Amino acid sequence: MKQAMMKKWVRLDNAAKIFPAAASHANTLVFRYSCELDEPVDPAVLQEALDRTISEFDVFQYVMRRGLFWYYLESTDLRPVVREEYRGPCSPLYEPGRRSLLYEVTYYRSTINLEVYHALTDGTGALHFMELLVTKYLSAMHNIPEPATYYDASKTQMDDDSFRRFASKNRAKRPKQVNAFQVRGLRYSEDRLSVIRGNMSLSKVLQVSRSYGCTLTALLCAALLNAVGSTVPVRMMHKPVVIAVPVNLRKYFPSVSARNFFSIVNIGRTIDPINPPEIKDLAVWFGKELARQTTLENMSADINAYAGAESHPLARITPLPIKNIVLRYAYMNAQEKASATLSNVGVLRLPSEVERYVRSFSVCNATNKIQACVCSFRDVLSVTFTSPYVSSDIQRVFFRTLTDLGIDVEISANRLD
Repeated sequence: MKQAMMKKWVRLDNAAKIFPAAASHANTLVFRYSCELDEPVDPAVLQEALDRTISEFDVFQYVMRRGLFWYYLESTDLRPVVREEYRGPCSPLYEPGRRSLLYEVTYYRSTINLEVYHALTDGTGALHFMELLVTKYLSAMHNIPEPATYYDASKTQMDDDSFRRFASKNRAKRPKQVNAFQVRGLRYSEDRLSVIRGNMSLSKVLQVSRSYGCTLTALLCAALLNAVGSTVPVRMMHKPVVIAVPVNLRKYFPSVSARNFFSIVNIGRTIDPINPPEIKDLAVWFGKELARQTTLENMSADINAYAGAESHPLARITPLPIKNIVLRYAYMNAQEKASATLSNVGVLRLPSEVERYVRSFSVCNATNKIQACVCSFRDVLSVTFTSPYVSSDIQRVFFRTLTDLGIDVEISANRLD
C-alpha cells in the first residue's frame, strides 16, 4: 500500500501575498525563462532532467491553497510533465480552486521554456532553477559527467522567508508617490501579449554605459524612459513618466533564498516630447536616482513596510475575501504609480562543460502595460518586451535609441494575427 505523503504547509512570503488577489487573465503574474540551444530539444531527456532537478529543488513542489485569513502553499506529490509548447507565453498557471503546480516546463524546436507563477518565487529563484535544469539536460544529452552549478544553497536556505528574517520593528516612511503617465492604446483580443526581443552584444552595451559613467541598467531604463516619453501628448506633459525597477534584495542582505526576495523602486520625471533630454544626460540622471533610492537604509525600510502591513492587528483578523478586495485595490493603486517596468535579472551562468551548447537565454513577464525584461548569457544581452498593445512604437523607439548609440540589435517577435 502506497504511503501518503506528509504534507508541508508554508505561508506566502510578504511580496507574494498580493499576487493571488491581483492575478487576472489580463495579467497572470507569470514569467518565462527561455533557453535557445544549438540543436532540437529531446523531450524524453528533458523530462528526465526535470525529474532530477526537482529532487534537488523541491521548493517548487507546492500548490496554492486558500485559508480563512491568508493563502498558503502546500507541498504536493504532483509531478511536472514536459510538454511541447501549446499556448501563448505567460498564460495562467494558478486558477482558484484548481490544484496544480505553479510552474511548467515546455519546449519548441530548440528552445526550453520555464514558466513560473510569481507567488512561488522571483526572477532570481527561477533563474537558478533554469540553470540547474539546463545543466542536467545538456549533461545527459552529451554524455558529460554532470558539473556543479554556481548556485550553492541547502534546501533550508532555498526555502528561507528572507522578508521575515531581515524585518525589524523600525518603521521609516517613504515619500508619497504621485500617479504616473499611463500608456493607452488598442489592446490585443483575448488578453494576448506581444513579445518583442532584441539581442545585442553585452560588451558593447557595457562600453557605452561606462563611457557615460552609469550602469547598464541605468542606460536601458533611460532608453525606456525616453521611448515612453516620446508618446506623451503635450497636454499631459505635467505627468511624470515613471519606470518601475525591481531590486534583488539578495544584493543587500545575506540570503540565497529561492523564494521571493525583491523590492521595487519607481524613478521618473516629466518629459517634453518636442524637446526631449539627451540620452546621455537621462542615463546619468537615472543612475544617480537609482543609487539614491536603493541604499541599504531604503531597502530595509521596504522590508519593514511589508512586514508591518502583514502584522497589523486588523490584517490578522480580516477574512480572506475582504483581504482580496483590499489587496486588489492596493495592487491597482501601485500600478498607477508607474508607466512601464524594466527588470534586469542579471547574468545566467552555466558550467563551461555545457555552456557551448547554448545560444542565448531570455526572460519575459506577463503584464497589463509595457514591460521590458533583461538578462545576459556570455556576450549576449537579451531585452524582451511584453505588451498587451497592438502598437509597438515604444519598443521601436527604444531599440532605435540603442542603435543610434552604435549598438547592433537583432530583433525577433511573436506573430499575433
